Amino acid sequence: MPHTLLPHSEGLSPSRDHARALRESEAYFRSMVENARDVIHVLNADGTTRYITPSVRHLLGWEPEEMIGETMLELIHPDDYAAALKQIRGARSNPEAGRPITLRVRHKDGSWRIFEAIGRNLLDDPNVRGIIVNSRDVTERVQASEENLRLAAFARENPNPILECAPDGRVLYVNPAGERLVRELGAPTPAALLPPDHAELTARCLQETGDCGGESRLRARIFEWTYHPQPRLGAVHLFGEEVTERRRVEGRLIHEAITDGLTGLPNRQHFMERLAEAVAEREGGGAGELAVFFLDLDRFKVVNDSLGHHVGDELLVAVARRLRAHVRDGDLVARFGGDEFAVLLRGLESREEAGMIAGRLAGAVGAPVNLSGYEVFTTVSIGIALHSGGHDRPEHLLRNADVAMYRAKAGAEAYEVFDRAMHAQAMQRLQTETDLRHALARGELRLHYQPIVSLTTGRMVGVEALCRWEHPTRGLVAPGDFISTAEETGIILPLGEWVLREACRQLAEWRRELGARIAVSVNLSARQFAQKDLAAHFAHAIAENGLQPRHVKLEITESALTDSGAAGPALEALSAMGLELQLDDFGTGYSSLSALHRLPVRALKVDRSFLRRLEVDTGTSQLVRTIVLLARGLDLAVIAEGVETPGQLAEVRAMGCDFAQGYLFAPPLEPAALRELLATNPRW
Repeated sequence: MPHTLLPHSEGLSPSRDHARALRESEAYFRSMVENARDVIHVLNADGTTRYITPSVRHLLGWEPEEMIGETMLELIHPDDYAAALKQIRGARSNPEAGRPITLRVRHKDGSWRIFEAIGRNLLDDPNVRGIIVNSRDVTERVQASEENLRLAAFARENPNPILECAPDGRVLYVNPAGERLVRELGAPTPAALLPPDHAELTARCLQETGDCGGESRLRARIFEWTYHPQPRLGAVHLFGEEVTERRRVEGRLIHEAITDGLTGLPNRQHFMERLAEAVAEREGGGAGELAVFFLDLDRFKVVNDSLGHHVGDELLVAVARRLRAHVRDGDLVARFGGDEFAVLLRGLESREEAGMIAGRLAGAVGAPVNLSGYEVFTTVSIGIALHSGGHDRPEHLLRNADVAMYRAKAGAEAYEVFDRAMHAQAMQRLQTETDLRHALARGELRLHYQPIVSLTTGRMVGVEALCRWEHPTRGLVAPGDFISTAEETGIILPLGEWVLREACRQLAEWRRELGARIAVSVNLSARQFAQKDLAAHFAHAIAENGLQPRHVKLEITESALTDSGAAGPALEALSAMGLELQLDDFGTGYSSLSALHRLPVRALKVDRSFLRRLEVDTGTSQLVRTIVLLARGLDLAVIAEGVETPGQLAEVRAMGCDFAQGYLFAPPLEPAALRELLATNPRW
């Protein structure tokens, strides 16, 4: 070992046993020095290293040979350099041992280790002639001490309660915040602050060596506790936090999330959660029937539009109150938004009981209510879906009740019970709507044309354009099977524009190529009156095909006149363009004669239902005569629609009708067939 400090006597020849004992002693000393936590360092007078124990290898990662002739000051942390230099200088000037100092020394891997060092001046000792520095690695001890100091300061200054407890749950320490809380709440002991199962939590926390949590309530205040095990200490640290306000806010937010703000009823989300629970209970063998009601107020928009939304809100609150008052205890009433409500009924004794409750609700809602000085009447349509006993999904039950509600709204009864046929019809309607949306883009729509004949000359004076749908799988679909869907969904608007453009194009072609002096009649839906640019559409279609406004006649139904305030301006604009307006299906609706007098209608079409009874029912014959006389008084032309027999033709001629159309003359024809008919210019 280089620069050994082991004493020996030159020239001595020890015995073999003594030599072996010396070697064993040296080996023991060498092993102890190499594995010690201390480093013995011998410095020359100039501060360079003459010797360092091998323990430097595992303490700082340096080989002893790397340190010989080097100064250790290069490994000292810059912040500790001055203190180390002062220690060395002091040791050189003082033969006694200096005071211990703490230094950070750089490990070979770049990290810093903490050493406690003390130096002694042995420069004058002939056996040493250097400064002996003893250093001990105290990194873990210092870090533990610092951690304890930090923890102590953390516990002392923390505004939240912190406790230390023994394995059996006994409280060993309470920080100042915890002590203040004990006084503030008037708790008999700090243990009164802790969760009821505190002892079990403490034991489990230590046993599983993982964090646990608990909650305590004291004098309307709520505290959350986190348990941190400290196996080395044989204790558990508890960190508490008051969450009273947070829980109050959370509760309010949860309430708002599942409650309708206007009526205070549960909302759709809450209803669906409860419905899911009820379905699971029912399918698990729960007793009694399960039913879902879907309710919609009738003509609620009228209340909003006429009396104002504030009155509408009052009505919704009143309806909610009545619904809650007329269901059983345990039934759930919810508002889904707008004027839609839902009711969940569990444990019904029979399916008939659901109908009785629905009738009771309809009667309660239908009673008059005084709102802001107005007496308001409203009715409700109710759809009922009953759990089938199979695996009905909650959303399917609600959907079924919704479907039944629409059936009730269209019928005379206040409520309807869902059956499978309703679902099939709804699916068919949905499929029709989906297919119809693609029909225009795919070119599946066709126009057929039925002749309109003058009863004076027997000549064709016009045709009515009738839409047909050539469905790829259903074949030719009549308008009665898709026009109502088109009106409800708004598809009627692009459909109506297509019919107008195609009818004008076809008419222009016939007039140009055959010299046909006829007009074309197109049907106008009541919904089309809402189009602000309706007149512009007609003007463009007529102009681009080189037609005159008199070549296009518009047929409107009596339902369009029920709101003459909305239809009037549109009709006036169309009439001002020179278009002739005809009232279709006259006699089947509820037309106001005053509106008929005011609006620019030029002809009436007698509905085909009258023509079918004309030859067998004298009352019908008299009614048609009255319509003709009314038209004459208003200077309107009369068109008899649906003439199918010579007898009907003779009757309408005798009554004074001006024009007629029907299968007696020709059915609705494809463009090619009508072209052939125009070419022959027949006379009936």
